[in-house]
Order: sequence, then C-alpha cells, then structure tokens
Amino acid sequence: MSMSKDYRVDIDYLLQRDLITGLIPRVGKDVWQVVYAIDDKSPDRFAIFSALLEPHVVQDALNEDSWDLHIGDGLPGFSQTWQSGKETTIYHRFGTEGIRPLVICRDFHDVWPSYIELCEEFRHFHNLAEDRKNQRFLDFDESGYEIEVAKIFERRVEINWRYLRRFLAATQLYLAVYFDSVRYSRMNLEDVPKKQRLLKHRDATSHYSLHVRTCDFHEEFRTFSRLLGKVIIAPPPIEACDEWPFYEKCMEPEVSFVIGANPDGTLIEHTSSPDKLANYFGANPGAPNYLTPVYFRREVLQKYFAEPERYSVEDGYLRCLGLWGMQIDNNHPTHVVAFLGDLGRDLPYAERLHWRQYNVPPPRDARMSETCSQRSFLAQFSDPSSVDLIFRNEYQELNHAWRERLGWPLFLAPDPGDEHIFKAIHVPVSQSQRELDEQILWLAKLLVDSLNEAELAKGFPENDGRRGIDKFESFLKSKRCDNVEEMVQFLRDLQKLRSTGTAHRKGQNYQKAINRLDLAGKSAPDVMRIVLERAVDMIRTLRRFLDEIEM
Repeated sequence: MSMSKDYRVDIDYLLQRDLITGLIPRVGKDVWQVVYAIDDKSPDRFAIFSALLEPHVVQDALNEDSWDLHIGDGLPGFSQTWQSGKETTIYHRFGTEGIRPLVICRDFHDVWPSYIELCEEFRHFHNLAEDRKNQRFLDFDESGYEIEVAKIFERRVEINWRYLRRFLAATQLYLAVYFDSVRYSRMNLEDVPKKQRLLKHRDATSHYSLHVRTCDFHEEFRTFSRLLGKVIIAPPPIEACDEWPFYEKCMEPEVSFVIGANPDGTLIEHTSSPDKLANYFGANPGAPNYLTPVYFRREVLQKYFAEPERYSVEDGYLRCLGLWGMQIDNNHPTHVVAFLGDLGRDLPYAERLHWRQYNVPPPRDARMSETCSQRSFLAQFSDPSSVDLIFRNEYQELNHAWRERLGWPLFLAPDPGDEHIFKAIHVPVSQSQRELDEQILWLAKLLVDSLNEAELAKGFPENDGRRGIDKFESFLKSKRCDNVEEMVQFLRDLQKLRSTGTAHRKGQNYQKAINRLDLAGKSAPDVMRIVLERAVDMIRTLRRFLDEIEM
C-alpha cells in the first residue's frame, strides 16, 4: 500500500490488509515469484522465505502458521535419538527430513562475506548459466538468446514462475512461501475493534494469523501487529515439466509454406511438418515430397548476416551457434532455397515464422543451383558458385598456402571486436546503400587493414612509415610478381570506397573509385559482386605467384 504521512495511525496499515488482500493471494500467480526478501524499515520488519516440501510433510506444515524452515537453515547436518537405550545418529542432507531449501543464505560470522545461493538441483535441472557479474541465472532459447530465470539481489531473490512451476512438476515437490511481517503504530489498542485484533485463517493451501497487541517496549509506539504464515502450492502434473519424455515438439503450431501456384494464380501451401510429407520410403502418398524446394527472397538472410557472432551463413548451410542448422541453397542467383522438410525439421518455430515472411512462389524458371543439386541429389562435391562464397574459400586457402610457403600469413587475424566479419561478407540482399557501405568496410578490413605489414616490410627499410598497401607493392615487385599495379590499384580503390563511402555525401574520390571499377549505375548487389570478383581475381593471381616464387 502507499504510505501517507499518517500511515502510523492508519488502521489498514496496522491490520496489514495490503498483504492479506494483495501479497498472499498473488503467490504463484505472477510472472516472477519472490522466494526470499528482507525489507526491514526500522522498527518494522518484513521477511519472505520459501522451502520445497515432500508430499508427506505438507499436511503437518498446513497445521501450523509457523515457518517449517528458517533463513539460514537447509544445510546438511546430523540428528541423534535414543531408542531402547541406544543412541542413533542420522545424517540429513538438508538438515531436516522432508523439507528442502530453495534459497540458501550462507553466513560465515564476519570471517567471509555472506551471500545467497539458489538450489543446486533447480539450477542443474534447467541447466542454467550463472551470470556472476549481474547475479542472475540464465536459460537460452532455441537461437541462443538469453532468458532471465532467476535474479539475486542483496536482500531479495526472484524466480521466473514458469521455470519454478516446471521444476515443481518434475520433482513433484510442493512450494511453501513463508511470510513474517511486524508493523508498529501510534494507534491505541482501544481504537482497534476487538474482533480485528486477532485473525486466524486456514484453508487448503494457506495458514496464517494476525495478532495486534499493546506495545510497551517502544516509547514512540503504542501498538504493533504481526502477520505470520505460509502459502503452499501443489505441483502440477509431471507432464507439465516440459522436458523429455514429456516434451512434444509436435505441440508447436505448424507452419505452412508456399510451394507453388495454380493456373488461376491461387497459391499452393503445405505444412513443413516432416511427418506429413511424402518421402522415398512410401510415407504420406499424395503429399508433397520432403525435398520439395521452397523459394525465399534473399532478404531472409539479412537477420543472420546482422549477427555474425550468433549466426553463420556458410556455403550451403545456415548455422546458429551449436544449437541448430539447416541446409540451404545460397548459391542460387536470385533466391534462397530450402527443402520443405528441412524447414519443419531443422528450424525452431520462431525461425520458421521468420522465413515464412520472405516465402515466394517458385520463379518461372524454378530450379535449384547446380551446386546444390549436385550436393543434394548426386552426393557429389561441388565448389560454390556465388562469388561471396567463392571469396571466402579463396581467401582462406590463399592465407593457408602463403603461410605454408613463406612461413607467415599474408593476412593477420581480425582485431578484437572484428572476429566475425569474415563470415559476414556477402552480396547485399537488398538495395540498401548502408548495407553496401558496411560490406565494403569489412572487405577493406580483410584485404587492406589485415595485411601483415611487419613481414611485408622486412628487408625494405625505405618502407618505414609507409602504408600497408605500399609495403605490399614493394614486396611483390621485389619478387617479380605479375599484375602488381593492377592489384595495388584495386586495393587503393577499395580503400577509397571504404573511407569515402561511409560519408553522408560521397564526394569526388568516391565517384572516381566507382568509375575506375566500372560500378557507376549498378545496384548495391551488383556493385558488391563486381568488387568481390576483383578480389577473387587478385587472390588467384597471388596463388599463382606463390607457385612460381623463388625462395
């Protein structure tokens, strides 16, 4: 409740009606459940704690309004009993039988800072990652995005109720949430109706009491109240744990894709669920084949190019960390193509929805790329045919061969923060100038900024203080490499495109580089294709140079 200046003489505050009508009924009904809290505002005191109860102790717990487990309890220990004149010692994993801690408050009596732990079984059941810096525990969705499951504050612990509920379902344990609140008031006891000075409540899931008494130990206050009790939540059925063997992927909504068009122009769609598709073993006769090609606008890949630290668009394959991957035809000249069954089998539901937005009917001359056809249907090796994929292969092979031949790499690894630019190099999937500028920037980093200047300059003292391209030129000329001027001019033009291309107004230097590379009037994808083709020509020239160089 909101506190006014006179809350110390407010009978609702003293009778703790905000907690009785607000906090207690909300246990287990909010997205985040508070399982530990200390919120003392001297002299008032407020605490929440919790425990996990085995079924056989629940009824006894409901018989009392007192806590079954106290803050600081829940650690292993022993008990001793005497039976028939003989002492028996029993080890208890949680210090008591039938009651387990969900939150453990560790205290070292000022020898070491105290801290709060969360039940290990809960953390391990959900395989939660610990973000120690921010005092939280994380799960991850099917594409690796963070899901905050639990948050530990200095005097408060909150758990995502969905995860706590799933844990209760799996373990079939009950959750007990305890509360203890003491409030002081300047009201006289006589001002509180007798019937409201004592409240006892018990039902099938809760037991609590409220006492209002005279305060004779605080000069400032005349009365105080104490609200003490618990709410116990039963676990849902074990199937609700949403884990194997109870998790059913088929429970996800099906996603259909356009696979063709009728003569009247109406679109033909079919679900991508593999169990409803035909295959070569006679399943689902009359349904589309698992390997039915589905066509998408190239923009479908923009999301993945934009996060190269998470996604990898490889030659014929789309990958998300170690979580999922799908075969794709990204060697197709105008579209991205995927098999209908792969869309349903390999993509998470949210990703299928993403792809559905870019789904188009098969083009007039619908066919997969020769590269993909040979790999998929003939099981033959086939080099990529898209120039961006060719560039990636050729770049890596050149650097490996250069190291093998000369003992040092021509191109150094990217600087920290740029580790992912190599796999993000691509022909723009849109006409966006911004996307083109970004691709030119990254290509320049790979071909110009990454030149191994230290090795290129060895033996050439006149190169001290010169730029990397100049050192590259001197090295190649000293080794009698062919086409040096052409390669060096390309790198300088690329550098100009990079340095002037990011400006809001491009200027003369940018236009000169555009004209020299014959890029005027070209679309963003065509510009990048031509630049990448020039880059591939340069790399192949250097490969031939390596084969002929005299050591």
